[in-house]
Amino acid sequence: MNIAVTTPTGHVGRAVTDFLLECSRDINVTLLGRRPEKLQDFVRRGANTAIGALDDTEYVVKATKGMDALFWATPPVFGSDDLRGFQNRLANAAATAIRTNRIHRVVNLSSIGADVATGAGPISGLHDVEEQLNKIGCHVTHLRPGFFFENILWQLDTIRTWGRISWPINPSVAYPMIATHDIGRAAATRLVNMDWTGHVVQELHGPADLTFREVADILSQVLGRKIVYVRTSREDARDAMLQKAMSENVAQSMLEMYDALDTGKVRPLQPRTPDTATPTTLAEFAREVVLPLISQPVGATRENA
Repeated sequence: MNIAVTTPTGHVGRAVTDFLLECSRDINVTLLGRRPEKLQDFVRRGANTAIGALDDTEYVVKATKGMDALFWATPPVFGSDDLRGFQNRLANAAATAIRTNRIHRVVNLSSIGADVATGAGPISGLHDVEEQLNKIGCHVTHLRPGFFFENILWQLDTIRTWGRISWPINPSVAYPMIATHDIGRAAATRLVNMDWTGHVVQELHGPADLTFREVADILSQVLGRKIVYVRTSREDARDAMLQKAMSENVAQSMLEMYDALDTGKVRPLQPRTPDTATPTTLAEFAREVVLPLISQPVGATRENA
């Protein structure tokens, strides 16, 4: 079985690749990435690579030739002056490759809220991706996870220095939160399973809905110091994003997404069940990932793409 994986150096793509390479079945894994030096560990474990950019349709078609299944993720490009346009270009590249190469099964990384066509920032862009993939004659599963635990890693410096986390979201709003490792496991399981057909939407909720105040409390318990949640203003959030080299277009899109989360415009449509729940708790993630990183110096970075 030949499976192609996009974004193999991202949190979810890396987890998908790990699970596929550990699988006991006869699977050939091809990784679509831009930086070959970051894929060498996977190559040593038996993966193949195809180096190029996902918005290059010719490259995507060539890289996925002969594939039986495809894991597709639409990576963020924080410097884009037209984020939604970029998301649609990637979707067109994926659709062309799937159609040209007659790829039978696709697992697409989407998001809770991808049913919202407008007013949800980058999540509405993922709505467009789903729509494009649904028009192709293949079996496709749209995985719609909640808020990534890994988003906390963007705030390691403020946790270290100020003992706080902050988003422009009401502290009492609860939202499904999940570890990307669990998303990767769900995606890999779906990729190697040949029993499903049609167009499937599968939400992934993590083990619990959490407010950001509860997130701060859990971090406090694990890190052994008081962490507070401070709701930042839209203006301060925008300034912080621009300081992190996000474009004005991306910053405004992110603010639109935060507003959609805050007001409930973006919300789960499926109940939490054994099919939508995943096992890793925030306390486990904080203990295994955040706690070791928090001892690094202020300014230390972690790859998020």
